[in-house]
This record gives sequence, C-alpha cells and structure tokens, in this order.
Amino acid sequence: MKLLLTGDSIIARSENHSIPEINFQLQKLNSYQIYNTAISGINSGGLALSLPNLVFNQLKCDYLIILVGTNDLAIHKQVPLQQFEKNLELIASSIIWRYYPGKVIFITPPAVDENKQKVRNNLLVQEYSNIIKRVTKEYKFLFIDLASKMQASKNFPEIFNGKKNDGLHFGVKGYELLAKLIVQKLNQISN
Repeated sequence: MKLLLTGDSIIARSENHSIPEINFQLQKLNSYQIYNTAISGINSGGLALSLPNLVFNQLKCDYLIILVGTNDLAIHKQVPLQQFEKNLELIASSIIWRYYPGKVIFITPPAVDENKQKVRNNLLVQEYSNIIKRVTKEYKFLFIDLASKMQASKNFPEIFNGKKNDGLHFGVKGYELLAKLIVQKLNQISN
C-alpha cells in the first residue's frame, strides 16, 4: 500500500532517524511505501498554494494523509478561523479530482502541553479541529482527531518528551500513537 503524507512539521520532522519519524513508525507496523512531502512551518494557505508540488506532481498513492492547522492556530502568526476554513475548502476542492473522498485522511493538529507551549493552547486546537471535522464531513473525507486521542492517552503529557521538548513537537511515544491511529483508520476502510 502506498501512502502520501503531507502537512507541517508534525509529519515532516525526524526524532531519531534519517527519515521522518512518522514514516519510521508506520513502517514498523506495516510494509507501507511512504512518500512524505510535509514542510515544517507550512500553514493551510501555504499548503493550498503548494498542492502542485506536494500532491499533484507526486506519484498517485492509495491514500493521501494530510495534517494541517498546527501553524494556523499559533497566536503569533494566527490565520483567522474564517480564512482557515476557506483554505481548507480550497485544499479539499483541489485534491478531490485526484483522490476520491474515501482515499483522503485529514488529521487534526496535535494537542499541546500548555505548561511548555506558549503560542498554542488546547482551546485553539479544538476550534481549528472542529473546522477540519466540518470540512472533511462535507467532502466525505476521512478524519482522525489526533488532539482528543492524545489528551485521552495515559502518556499525556509524556508524549511530548523528545528532542524539542517544547510542548508541541512530540517524541517517539507521540509518533507511535499517531502511527497506530493511521493504521487503525486504514484497516477500518480497507476491510
């Protein structure tokens, strides 16, 4: 199975390997072929503008997995909710010609450890996640509520213990959780 992953630093960054940590964790669980075009720091507007390079000019995969919103909700560079929704609508309406709705998974931004993270909070994560949920429902895309799953984890806030330790970017435990959620969703839809 071929997976194209794109989005922001949560998808792009490596923790302990030469490849993105999410790639490594997914390959531990299954023999996926993974293509990762995520860019650290990208927001929904940047993703919408970059779709030709990040999605359309890539090999067509079995599934497209997108995590966006983390940078949109950061208070020092915040994209207003209404604009974020417009950007998501643009992304959704652009990718649907290449990927049928049942082949696209949107993932919410992660929850944050508010004791360490100073420019994001979980209320904002929820507000932006609600928009992602609404747009994915409208387009009949698949949806993973990463933030809620993280907050429900017995390892919260240890999930964030990693190289950055900034309350946003997580370590191996967080990537193990994210990989497990992606695999669960893929198993649900391919059965």
